[in-house]
Amino acid sequence: MSNTMESTLEMGRQYERIAAWLESVGSGVHARRLLDILADPAAESTFTVAFCGLFSAGKSSLVSALSGTKLKTGANPTTAEVEGVRMNLPGSGGQLQFLDTPGIDSTDERHKEATMNALYQADCVVIVADYQHVEAEENLELLHTFVEEGKRLAFVVHQIDKHLESELPFVQFADSVYSVLADYGVAEDTIFFTTVGESPHNQLPALRSWLVAQAESHMADGGVENVRRRLADVAKEGVTAHFDSLVQAAGAAVAKACGSMPLSADEAASWLEREAAELVRVRKQYEASAQAVRDSAQATRESWLRLIELAQIAPYETTEKGRLYIESLRPEFKVGLFRSVQKTEAERLRRAEAFARDIGERVQNFLLTPLANQIASDVRQAGIDPATSARLADGAAAISIEVDVDYVARIVKPGALVSSQYPYQYVKDVVARVKRDALAAAGALAEQFVTACVAKCEDEQAATRAQIETESDRCAALQAYLDVCAREQRALDSVAAGEVPTV
Repeated sequence: MSNTMESTLEMGRQYERIAAWLESVGSGVHARRLLDILADPAAESTFTVAFCGLFSAGKSSLVSALSGTKLKTGANPTTAEVEGVRMNLPGSGGQLQFLDTPGIDSTDERHKEATMNALYQADCVVIVADYQHVEAEENLELLHTFVEEGKRLAFVVHQIDKHLESELPFVQFADSVYSVLADYGVAEDTIFFTTVGESPHNQLPALRSWLVAQAESHMADGGVENVRRRLADVAKEGVTAHFDSLVQAAGAAVAKACGSMPLSADEAASWLEREAAELVRVRKQYEASAQAVRDSAQATRESWLRLIELAQIAPYETTEKGRLYIESLRPEFKVGLFRSVQKTEAERLRRAEAFARDIGERVQNFLLTPLANQIASDVRQAGIDPATSARLADGAAAISIEVDVDYVARIVKPGALVSSQYPYQYVKDVVARVKRDALAAAGALAEQFVTACVAKCEDEQAATRAQIETESDRCAALQAYLDVCAREQRALDSVAAGEVPTV
Protein backbone atom coordinates (compact mmCIF):
# COMPACT_ATOMS: atom_id res chain seq x y z
CA MET A 1 0.00 0.00 0.00
CA SER A 2 1.42 3.41 -0.99
CA ASN A 3 2.23 6.03 1.62
CA THR A 4 -0.39 8.37 0.11
CA MET A 5 -3.11 5.76 0.36
CA GLU A 6 -2.10 4.87 3.92
CA SER A 7 -2.16 8.57 4.81
CA THR A 8 -5.64 8.91 3.31
CA LEU A 9 -6.94 5.88 5.20
CA GLU A 10 -5.47 7.11 8.49
CA MET A 11 -6.98 10.55 7.93
CA GLY A 12 -10.33 8.91 7.29
CA ARG A 13 -10.12 6.92 10.53
CA GLN A 14 -9.13 10.03 12.48
CA TYR A 15 -12.02 12.13 11.28
CA GLU A 16 -14.52 9.31 11.58
CA ARG A 17 -13.63 9.23 15.29
CA ILE A 18 -13.95 13.02 15.48
CA ALA A 19 -17.33 12.80 13.72
CA ALA A 20 -18.49 10.27 16.32
CA TRP A 21 -17.37 12.66 19.07
CA LEU A 22 -19.19 15.59 17.45
CA GLU A 23 -22.33 13.49 17.24
CA SER A 24 -22.01 12.62 20.93
CA VAL A 25 -21.80 16.28 21.99
CA GLY A 26 -24.74 17.44 19.90
CA SER A 27 -22.95 18.70 16.78
CA GLY A 28 -24.53 16.09 14.52
CA VAL A 29 -24.77 18.44 11.53
CA HIS A 30 -21.01 18.89 11.47
CA ALA A 31 -20.46 15.18 12.06
CA ARG A 32 -22.50 14.41 8.93
CA ARG A 33 -20.57 17.03 6.97
CA LEU A 34 -17.30 15.33 7.89
CA LEU A 35 -18.67 11.99 6.77
CA ASP A 36 -19.93 13.53 3.51
CA ILE A 37 -16.43 14.81 2.73
CA LEU A 38 -14.90 11.46 3.58
CA ALA A 39 -17.47 9.73 1.36
CA ASP A 40 -16.70 11.94 -1.66
CA PRO A 41 -14.31 9.96 -3.87
CA ALA A 42 -13.40 13.09 -5.82
CA ALA A 43 -12.65 15.25 -2.82
CA GLU A 44 -8.88 15.06 -3.22
CA SER A 45 -8.95 16.03 -6.90
CA THR A 46 -11.69 18.68 -6.83
CA PHE A 47 -11.44 22.39 -6.11
CA THR A 48 -14.89 23.56 -4.99
CA VAL A 49 -16.12 27.14 -5.31
CA ALA A 50 -19.36 28.20 -3.61
CA PHE A 51 -21.21 31.20 -5.06
CA CYS A 52 -23.17 33.10 -2.41
CA GLY A 53 -25.24 36.25 -2.45
CA LEU A 54 -28.69 37.75 -2.27
CA PHE A 55 -31.58 36.28 -4.18
CA SER A 56 -31.60 37.55 -7.80
CA ALA A 57 -27.98 38.71 -7.60
CA GLY A 58 -27.38 36.67 -10.75
CA LYS A 59 -25.44 33.78 -9.20
CA SER A 60 -26.94 31.14 -11.49
CA SER A 61 -26.35 33.13 -14.67
CA LEU A 62 -22.77 33.83 -13.56
CA VAL A 63 -22.07 30.15 -12.86
CA SER A 64 -23.59 29.23 -16.22
CA ALA A 65 -21.41 31.76 -18.00
CA LEU A 66 -18.24 30.60 -16.23
CA SER A 67 -18.87 26.91 -16.77
CA GLY A 68 -20.64 26.96 -20.11
CA THR A 69 -23.45 24.93 -18.54
CA LYS A 70 -26.99 26.19 -18.38
CA LEU A 71 -28.31 26.27 -14.80
CA LYS A 72 -31.87 26.76 -13.68
CA THR A 73 -32.75 30.39 -13.07
CA GLY A 74 -35.98 32.12 -12.19
CA ALA A 75 -37.84 34.28 -9.73
CA ASN A 76 -38.78 31.52 -7.31
CA PRO A 77 -36.72 31.95 -4.13
CA THR A 78 -38.16 28.90 -2.40
CA THR A 79 -36.07 26.20 -4.04
CA ALA A 80 -33.66 24.93 -1.40
CA GLU A 81 -31.30 23.18 -3.78
CA VAL A 82 -27.60 23.59 -4.41
CA GLU A 83 -26.77 22.95 -8.02
CA GLY A 84 -23.23 21.93 -8.89
CA VAL A 85 -21.23 22.09 -12.10
CA ARG A 86 -17.85 20.43 -12.65
CA MET A 87 -15.14 21.41 -15.11
CA ASN A 88 -11.92 19.57 -15.90
CA LEU A 89 -8.76 21.48 -15.14
CA PRO A 90 -6.49 21.52 -18.17
CA GLY A 91 -3.14 19.80 -17.70
CA SER A 92 -4.15 17.88 -14.56
CA GLY A 93 -6.48 15.20 -13.39
CA GLY A 94 -8.31 17.66 -11.18
CA GLN A 95 -11.71 19.25 -11.47
CA LEU A 96 -13.15 22.68 -10.72
CA GLN A 97 -16.60 22.48 -9.15
CA PHE A 98 -19.01 25.45 -8.94
CA LEU A 99 -21.84 25.36 -6.35
CA ASP A 100 -24.81 27.70 -6.83
CA THR A 101 -26.43 28.33 -3.43
CA PRO A 102 -29.84 29.75 -2.43
CA GLY A 103 -30.08 33.45 -1.59
CA ILE A 104 -28.54 34.37 1.77
CA ASP A 105 -31.48 36.71 2.43
CA SER A 106 -33.95 33.86 2.47
CA THR A 107 -35.87 33.26 5.71
CA ASP A 108 -36.37 29.57 4.86
CA GLU A 109 -34.31 27.36 7.20
CA ARG A 110 -33.90 24.86 4.36
CA HIS A 111 -32.14 27.52 2.31
CA LYS A 112 -29.79 28.35 5.17
CA GLU A 113 -28.97 24.69 5.69
CA ALA A 114 -28.39 24.17 1.97
CA THR A 115 -26.07 27.18 1.85
CA MET A 116 -24.09 25.99 4.87
CA ASN A 117 -23.80 22.52 3.36
CA ALA A 118 -22.28 24.14 0.30
CA LEU A 119 -19.94 26.38 2.23
CA TYR A 120 -18.41 23.60 4.29
CA GLN A 121 -17.48 21.82 1.04
CA ALA A 122 -15.97 24.94 -0.49
CA ASP A 123 -12.28 25.60 -0.91
CA CYS A 124 -13.15 29.09 -2.09
CA VAL A 125 -16.17 31.39 -1.74
CA VAL A 126 -17.34 33.90 -4.32
CA ILE A 127 -19.69 36.55 -2.96
CA VAL A 128 -21.89 37.77 -5.77
CA ALA A 129 -23.47 41.21 -5.37
CA ASP A 130 -25.88 42.77 -7.79
CA TYR A 131 -24.56 46.02 -9.27
CA GLN A 132 -27.26 47.97 -7.47
CA HIS A 133 -26.77 46.27 -4.07
CA VAL A 134 -23.02 46.12 -3.57
CA GLU A 135 -23.21 47.51 -0.05
CA ALA A 136 -26.18 45.43 1.07
CA GLU A 137 -25.87 44.61 4.76
CA GLU A 138 -26.18 40.86 4.15
CA ASN A 139 -23.31 40.90 1.63
CA LEU A 140 -20.99 42.82 3.95
CA GLU A 141 -21.84 40.63 6.96
CA LEU A 142 -21.06 37.52 4.92
CA LEU A 143 -17.85 39.10 3.70
CA HIS A 144 -16.81 39.98 7.24
CA THR A 145 -17.45 36.40 8.39
CA PHE A 146 -15.32 34.84 5.66
CA VAL A 147 -12.49 37.33 6.10
CA GLU A 148 -12.45 36.57 9.86
CA GLU A 149 -12.26 32.84 9.10
CA GLY A 150 -9.41 33.37 6.64
CA LYS A 151 -11.45 31.78 3.86
CA ARG A 152 -10.13 32.10 0.31
CA LEU A 153 -12.64 34.36 -1.46
CA ALA A 154 -13.44 36.73 -4.29
CA PHE A 155 -16.05 39.50 -4.46
CA VAL A 156 -17.97 39.86 -7.71
CA VAL A 157 -20.04 42.89 -8.67
CA HIS A 158 -22.39 41.32 -11.19
CA GLN A 159 -24.80 42.67 -13.80
CA ILE A 160 -22.66 45.73 -14.51
CA ASP A 161 -24.48 46.10 -17.81
CA LYS A 162 -26.93 48.13 -15.68
CA HIS A 163 -24.28 50.81 -15.30
CA LEU A 164 -24.94 54.13 -17.02
CA GLU A 165 -21.72 55.95 -17.81
CA SER A 166 -23.64 59.19 -18.25
CA GLU A 167 -24.66 59.16 -14.59
CA LEU A 168 -21.30 58.15 -13.11
CA PRO A 169 -17.99 57.23 -14.71
CA PHE A 170 -17.33 53.54 -14.20
CA VAL A 171 -13.84 54.28 -12.89
CA GLN A 172 -15.35 56.29 -10.04
CA PHE A 173 -17.88 53.53 -9.32
CA ALA A 174 -15.09 50.91 -9.21
CA ASP A 175 -12.98 53.09 -6.93
CA SER A 176 -15.89 53.43 -4.50
CA VAL A 177 -16.25 49.63 -4.42
CA TYR A 178 -12.52 49.18 -3.83
CA SER A 179 -12.67 51.71 -1.00
CA VAL A 180 -15.61 50.02 0.76
CA LEU A 181 -14.16 46.51 0.49
CA ALA A 182 -10.69 47.62 1.54
CA ASP A 183 -12.16 48.26 4.99
CA TYR A 184 -12.91 44.53 5.12
CA GLY A 185 -9.42 43.52 4.06
CA VAL A 186 -10.36 42.58 0.48
CA ALA A 187 -7.60 43.20 -2.06
CA GLU A 188 -8.41 44.81 -5.42
CA ASP A 189 -7.11 41.80 -7.36
CA THR A 190 -9.87 39.64 -5.83
CA ILE A 191 -12.67 42.05 -6.85
CA PHE A 192 -14.26 41.46 -10.26
CA PHE A 193 -16.92 43.31 -12.26
CA THR A 194 -18.95 40.95 -14.45
CA THR A 195 -22.02 40.56 -16.59
CA VAL A 196 -23.47 37.97 -18.95
CA GLY A 197 -24.54 40.88 -21.11
CA GLU A 198 -22.48 43.48 -22.89
CA SER A 199 -20.11 45.85 -21.08
CA PRO A 200 -16.64 47.18 -21.89
CA HIS A 201 -15.74 46.63 -18.25
CA ASN A 202 -16.68 42.96 -18.08
CA GLN A 203 -14.08 40.88 -16.21
CA LEU A 204 -15.78 37.51 -16.64
CA PRO A 205 -12.70 35.99 -18.38
CA ALA A 206 -10.44 37.40 -15.67
CA LEU A 207 -12.65 35.84 -12.96
CA ARG A 208 -12.54 32.48 -14.75
CA SER A 209 -8.76 32.66 -15.04
CA TRP A 210 -8.43 33.58 -11.36
CA LEU A 211 -10.58 30.64 -10.28
CA VAL A 212 -8.60 28.22 -12.46
CA ALA A 213 -5.34 29.61 -11.01
CA GLN A 214 -6.66 29.13 -7.46
CA ALA A 215 -7.66 25.57 -8.29
CA GLU A 216 -4.28 24.76 -9.84
CA SER A 217 -2.46 26.23 -6.85
CA HIS A 218 -4.71 24.24 -4.57
CA MET A 219 -3.96 21.01 -6.41
CA ALA A 220 -0.25 21.74 -6.36
CA ASP A 221 -0.38 21.88 -2.58
CA GLY A 222 -1.49 18.25 -2.50
CA GLY A 223 -4.97 16.79 -2.64
CA VAL A 224 -4.83 14.85 0.62
CA GLU A 225 -3.64 17.87 2.59
CA ASN A 226 -6.34 20.06 1.04
CA VAL A 227 -9.00 17.57 2.11
CA ARG A 228 -7.40 17.42 5.54
CA ARG A 229 -7.64 21.20 5.83
CA ARG A 230 -11.27 21.08 4.78
CA LEU A 231 -12.01 18.35 7.33
CA ALA A 232 -10.20 20.31 10.02
CA ASP A 233 -12.21 23.43 9.15
CA VAL A 234 -15.51 21.59 9.44
CA ALA A 235 -14.43 19.86 12.66
CA LYS A 236 -13.44 23.21 14.14
CA GLU A 237 -16.81 24.66 13.15
CA GLY A 238 -18.42 21.73 14.97
CA VAL A 239 -16.31 22.38 18.07
CA THR A 240 -17.24 26.06 17.95
CA ALA A 241 -20.92 25.17 17.59
CA HIS A 242 -20.68 22.81 20.57
CA PHE A 243 -19.00 25.40 22.77
CA ASP A 244 -21.10 28.33 21.58
CA SER A 245 -23.79 27.94 24.23
CA LEU A 246 -21.16 27.39 26.93
CA VAL A 247 -19.22 30.47 25.84
CA GLN A 248 -22.42 32.52 25.62
CA ALA A 249 -23.52 31.42 29.10
CA ALA A 250 -20.09 32.18 30.56
CA GLY A 251 -20.06 35.50 28.71
CA ALA A 252 -23.52 36.35 30.05
CA ALA A 253 -22.25 35.68 33.58
CA VAL A 254 -19.33 38.03 32.89
CA ALA A 255 -21.72 40.66 31.52
CA LYS A 256 -23.84 40.36 34.67
CA ALA A 257 -20.79 40.72 36.90
CA CYS A 258 -18.82 43.29 34.89
CA GLY A 259 -21.49 45.14 32.93
CA SER A 260 -20.41 43.96 29.49
CA MET A 261 -19.22 40.86 27.68
CA PRO A 262 -15.60 40.47 26.54
CA LEU A 263 -15.03 40.33 22.80
CA SER A 264 -12.34 37.67 23.10
CA ALA A 265 -10.43 35.49 25.52
CA ASP A 266 -7.53 37.94 25.35
CA GLU A 267 -9.80 40.78 26.43
CA ALA A 268 -11.23 38.62 29.22
CA ALA A 269 -7.70 37.81 30.39
CA SER A 270 -6.89 41.52 30.44
CA TRP A 271 -10.04 42.22 32.45
CA LEU A 272 -9.21 39.41 34.87
CA GLU A 273 -5.71 40.78 35.44
CA ARG A 274 -7.19 44.20 36.19
CA GLU A 275 -9.96 42.90 38.45
CA ALA A 276 -7.62 40.53 40.29
CA ALA A 277 -5.23 43.40 40.99
CA GLU A 278 -8.12 45.51 42.26
CA LEU A 279 -9.31 42.62 44.44
CA VAL A 280 -5.85 42.28 45.97
CA ARG A 281 -5.72 46.03 46.61
CA VAL A 282 -9.15 46.19 48.24
CA ARG A 283 -8.50 43.10 50.35
CA LYS A 284 -5.21 44.52 51.59
CA GLN A 285 -6.94 47.78 52.41
CA TYR A 286 -9.69 45.94 54.25
CA GLU A 287 -7.31 43.68 56.13
CA ALA A 288 -5.00 46.59 57.02
CA SER A 289 -7.91 48.60 58.41
CA ALA A 290 -9.25 45.63 60.35
CA GLN A 291 -5.79 44.81 61.69
CA ALA A 292 -5.24 48.41 62.75
CA VAL A 293 -8.50 48.32 64.72
CA ARG A 294 -7.61 44.99 66.30
CA ASP A 295 -4.12 46.24 67.17
CA SER A 296 -5.53 49.42 68.70
CA ALA A 297 -8.13 47.51 70.73
CA GLN A 298 -5.52 45.02 71.88
CA ALA A 299 -3.20 47.87 72.87
CA THR A 300 -6.01 49.40 74.92
CA ARG A 301 -6.69 46.01 76.49
CA GLU A 302 -3.01 45.62 77.36
CA SER A 303 -2.98 49.12 78.89
CA TRP A 304 -5.79 48.08 81.26
CA LEU A 305 -3.98 44.93 82.27
CA ARG A 306 -0.72 46.85 82.67
CA LEU A 307 -2.48 49.40 84.89
CA ILE A 308 -3.43 46.51 87.19
CA GLU A 309 0.05 45.00 87.12
CA LEU A 310 1.71 48.31 87.99
CA ALA A 311 -0.75 49.43 90.67
CA GLN A 312 1.07 50.24 93.94
CA ILE A 313 -1.18 48.76 96.61
CA ALA A 314 1.39 47.58 99.19
CA PRO A 315 3.75 50.40 100.19
CA TYR A 316 6.02 50.10 103.24
CA GLU A 317 3.30 50.92 105.77
CA THR A 318 0.94 48.32 104.33
CA THR A 319 3.70 45.73 104.11
CA GLU A 320 4.52 46.32 107.79
CA LYS A 321 0.93 45.65 108.76
CA GLY A 322 1.06 42.43 106.80
CA ARG A 323 4.30 41.47 108.52
CA LEU A 324 2.80 42.12 111.98
CA TYR A 325 -0.21 40.02 111.08
CA ILE A 326 1.95 37.06 109.99
CA GLU A 327 4.12 37.30 113.08
CA SER A 328 0.97 37.09 115.24
CA LEU A 329 0.20 33.73 113.71
CA ARG A 330 3.38 32.07 114.91
CA PRO A 331 2.94 29.55 117.77
CA GLU A 332 5.24 31.43 120.15
CA PHE A 333 3.22 34.65 119.82
CA LYS A 334 1.57 35.51 123.19
CA VAL A 335 -0.07 38.70 124.48
CA GLY A 336 -0.64 39.88 128.08
CA LEU A 337 0.98 39.33 131.45
CA PHE A 338 -0.44 35.89 131.76
CA ARG A 339 -0.41 35.36 128.02
CA SER A 340 -4.07 34.56 127.87
CA VAL A 341 -5.41 32.85 124.78
CA GLN A 342 -8.24 35.34 124.46
CA LYS A 343 -5.97 38.34 124.40
CA THR A 344 -3.67 36.66 121.89
CA GLU A 345 -6.55 35.85 119.51
CA ALA A 346 -7.92 39.38 119.87
CA GLU A 347 -4.53 40.80 118.93
CA ARG A 348 -4.29 38.52 115.94
CA LEU A 349 -7.74 39.62 114.79
CA ARG A 350 -6.86 43.28 115.28
CA ARG A 351 -3.72 42.92 113.18
CA ALA A 352 -5.59 41.01 110.48
CA GLU A 353 -8.29 43.69 110.34
CA ALA A 354 -5.71 46.46 110.20
CA PHE A 355 -3.89 44.81 107.32
CA ALA A 356 -7.08 43.92 105.43
CA ARG A 357 -8.54 47.40 105.86
CA ASP A 358 -5.35 49.10 104.74
CA ILE A 359 -4.74 47.02 101.66
CA GLY A 360 -8.46 47.00 100.81
CA GLU A 361 -8.54 50.80 100.77
CA ARG A 362 -5.46 50.89 98.60
CA VAL A 363 -6.93 48.36 96.19
CA GLN A 364 -9.98 50.57 95.79
CA ASN A 365 -8.10 53.90 95.58
CA PHE A 366 -5.04 52.92 93.60
CA LEU A 367 -6.30 50.04 91.45
CA LEU A 368 -10.05 49.70 90.98
CA THR A 369 -11.01 53.39 90.76
CA PRO A 370 -8.19 54.31 88.31
CA LEU A 371 -9.03 51.19 86.30
CA ALA A 372 -12.74 52.08 86.08
CA ASN A 373 -11.91 55.65 85.06
CA GLN A 374 -9.45 54.48 82.41
CA ILE A 375 -11.89 51.94 80.96
CA ALA A 376 -14.70 54.52 80.82
CA SER A 377 -12.41 57.02 79.07
CA ASP A 378 -11.06 54.49 76.53
CA VAL A 379 -14.53 53.19 75.75
CA ARG A 380 -15.81 56.71 75.05
CA GLN A 381 -12.87 57.49 72.77
CA ALA A 382 -13.28 54.23 70.86
CA GLY A 383 -16.67 55.40 69.57
CA ILE A 384 -18.34 52.02 69.87
CA ASP A 385 -22.12 51.83 70.07
CA PRO A 386 -23.58 53.66 73.10
CA ALA A 387 -25.26 50.63 74.63
CA THR A 388 -22.04 48.60 74.64
CA SER A 389 -20.06 51.61 75.82
CA ALA A 390 -22.40 52.11 78.79
CA ARG A 391 -22.35 48.39 79.62
CA LEU A 392 -18.54 48.30 79.66
CA ALA A 393 -18.27 51.48 81.77
CA ASP A 394 -20.82 50.15 84.24
CA GLY A 395 -19.02 46.83 84.33
CA ALA A 396 -15.72 48.54 85.12
CA ALA A 397 -17.30 50.60 87.90
CA ALA A 398 -18.82 47.45 89.35
CA ILE A 399 -15.53 45.56 89.67
CA SER A 400 -15.16 44.83 93.36
CA ILE A 401 -12.61 42.87 95.38
CA GLU A 402 -13.76 42.27 98.96
CA VAL A 403 -10.47 42.32 100.88
CA ASP A 404 -11.46 41.34 104.45
CA VAL A 405 -10.02 39.20 107.20
CA ASP A 406 -11.19 35.97 105.56
CA TYR A 407 -9.63 37.08 102.25
CA VAL A 408 -6.19 37.73 103.73
CA ALA A 409 -6.41 34.70 106.02
CA ARG A 410 -7.02 32.29 103.13
CA ILE A 411 -3.71 33.30 101.56
CA VAL A 412 -1.63 32.36 104.60
CA LYS A 413 0.60 29.31 104.22
CA PRO A 414 0.90 27.88 107.79
CA GLY A 415 3.92 25.79 106.94
CA ALA A 416 5.88 28.87 105.95
CA LEU A 417 5.32 30.77 109.25
CA VAL A 418 8.66 29.62 110.65
CA SER A 419 10.59 31.47 107.96
CA SER A 420 11.81 34.93 108.85
CA GLN A 421 11.30 36.03 105.19
CA TYR A 422 7.76 34.76 104.88
CA PRO A 423 6.00 37.93 106.15
CA TYR A 424 7.29 39.85 103.12
CA GLN A 425 6.50 37.00 100.74
CA TYR A 426 3.02 36.78 102.23
CA VAL A 427 2.31 40.45 101.39
CA LYS A 428 3.51 39.75 97.82
CA ASP A 429 1.16 36.76 97.69
CA VAL A 430 -1.77 38.94 98.79
CA VAL A 431 -0.92 41.57 96.19
CA ALA A 432 -0.62 38.87 93.51
CA ARG A 433 -4.00 37.40 94.51
CA VAL A 434 -5.68 40.83 94.39
CA LYS A 435 -4.24 41.61 90.96
CA ARG A 436 -5.17 38.16 89.69
CA ASP A 437 -8.78 38.75 90.74
CA ALA A 438 -8.72 42.23 89.16
CA LEU A 439 -7.20 40.84 85.94
CA ALA A 440 -9.95 38.23 85.70
CA ALA A 441 -12.69 40.84 86.01
CA ALA A 442 -11.01 43.39 83.73
CA GLY A 443 -9.97 40.69 81.23
CA ALA A 444 -13.59 39.77 80.55
CA LEU A 445 -14.42 43.44 79.92
CA ALA A 446 -11.34 43.79 77.72
CA GLU A 447 -12.44 40.89 75.50
CA GLN A 448 -15.88 42.48 75.15
CA PHE A 449 -14.19 45.77 74.27
CA VAL A 450 -12.05 44.19 71.55
CA THR A 451 -15.11 42.41 70.11
CA ALA A 452 -17.08 45.68 70.09
CA CYS A 453 -14.24 47.52 68.31
CA VAL A 454 -13.98 44.79 65.66
CA ALA A 455 -17.78 44.87 65.18
CA LYS A 456 -17.63 48.66 64.74
CA CYS A 457 -14.92 48.21 62.13
CA GLU A 458 -17.00 45.56 60.36
CA ASP A 459 -19.95 47.95 60.18
CA GLU A 460 -17.78 50.77 58.89
CA GLN A 461 -16.25 48.52 56.24
CA ALA A 462 -19.52 47.13 54.89
CA ALA A 463 -18.99 49.01 51.62
CA THR A 464 -15.47 47.60 51.32
CA ARG A 465 -16.71 44.06 51.95
CA ALA A 466 -19.35 44.59 49.26
CA GLN A 467 -16.61 45.75 46.90
CA ILE A 468 -14.55 42.65 47.73
CA GLU A 469 -17.57 40.47 46.99
CA THR A 470 -18.16 42.28 43.71
CA GLU A 471 -14.53 41.94 42.65
CA SER A 472 -14.53 38.28 43.68
CA ASP A 473 -17.65 37.64 41.60
CA ARG A 474 -16.07 39.39 38.62
CA CYS A 475 -12.87 37.40 38.92
CA ALA A 476 -14.79 34.13 39.26
CA ALA A 477 -16.96 34.91 36.22
CA LEU A 478 -13.96 35.92 34.11
CA GLN A 479 -11.99 32.84 35.16
CA ALA A 480 -14.94 30.60 34.32
CA TYR A 481 -15.21 32.29 30.91
CA LEU A 482 -11.48 31.81 30.29
CA ASP A 483 -11.73 28.17 31.39
CA VAL A 484 -14.46 27.55 28.79
CA CYS A 485 -12.41 29.37 26.14
CA ALA A 486 -9.36 27.30 27.05
CA ARG A 487 -11.37 24.09 26.79
CA GLU A 488 -12.66 25.20 23.41
CA GLN A 489 -9.16 26.04 22.20
CA ARG A 490 -7.84 22.66 23.34
CA ALA A 491 -10.68 21.00 21.44
CA LEU A 492 -9.92 23.09 18.35
CA ASP A 493 -6.24 22.17 18.53
CA SER A 494 -7.16 18.50 18.93
CA VAL A 495 -9.42 18.27 15.88
CA ALA A 496 -6.96 20.29 13.81
CA ALA A 497 -4.40 17.59 14.63
CA GLY A 498 -6.90 14.86 13.80
CA GLU A 499 -7.42 13.89 17.44
CA VAL A 500 -10.61 13.43 19.41
CA PRO A 501 -10.94 16.16 22.09
CA THR A 502 -10.66 15.04 25.68
CA VAL A 503 -12.55 18.03 27.14
